[in-house]
Amino acid sequence: MIAGNPDRDWQMWGKVNPYFGVLTDPKYLNANLNDDSLQEFFASGECHIEHVYSVIRDKIRPDFQPVQVLDYGCGVGRLIVPLSKRSQTVIGIDVSRGMLEQARKNCKRLGTASARLLHVDEMETLAPASLDLVHSFIVFQHIPTTRGELILRKLLALIAEGGVGAIHITYADSRSGFRRGVTALRQRIGLVHGLLNLVRHRPYSTPHMQMNSYSMNRIFEILYDSRCSNLHVEFSSHSGYHGAMLYFEKSPRALL
Repeated sequence: MIAGNPDRDWQMWGKVNPYFGVLTDPKYLNANLNDDSLQEFFASGECHIEHVYSVIRDKIRPDFQPVQVLDYGCGVGRLIVPLSKRSQTVIGIDVSRGMLEQARKNCKRLGTASARLLHVDEMETLAPASLDLVHSFIVFQHIPTTRGELILRKLLALIAEGGVGAIHITYADSRSGFRRGVTALRQRIGLVHGLLNLVRHRPYSTPHMQMNSYSMNRIFEILYDSRCSNLHVEFSSHSGYHGAMLYFEKSPRALL
């Protein structure tokens, strides 16, 4: 097992525990999934999207009613379903083909089969400046920062003038130096990761869930370069990682 390959790791999450890969609560492990936990899983997506729309209308665009929206890192479709209730066209993108297959099944089961689900390799097929909302939540934290910054620029280029972005970024790791050191070893050395899996009573081959912190100076520079303004921030913290949900509007060039 070679550590530190996030694409390979997410392909495996999509095969072995796709719901847990989205929300890391034991109730969403395949062995524990049932009708109640699935209902709770998708209800959490409805609550999140309701909050996102409320914040956008309160802080960014009071008249916000997007027609075309995109969810980057859509996983098994937790947020695709509530987005489909609120817009005409919904696009979900993910790196894991296993997750996308689950998303297709969930969309069909929950009456949102019209959603367009794409692998990241198909992202280039989307027209620039064509979307009213680009959303991504608890996704960039799992992407190495250099690659994540390139993806962010591509996503911002897809937002139409007057469109809105709602993107979550992790910016700080407040864990102890010991825990950060162990994480670094797990990412670099597959044997260490596998043995720690066994210590935690998990299968040796359980994939690593990489966490990354971004420079907010770099993120703000990318937003500025992409003509984004009217920024609103909501801070978050989970398991020692600090993050921020960034809400912003794509401005016409003449306004900057």
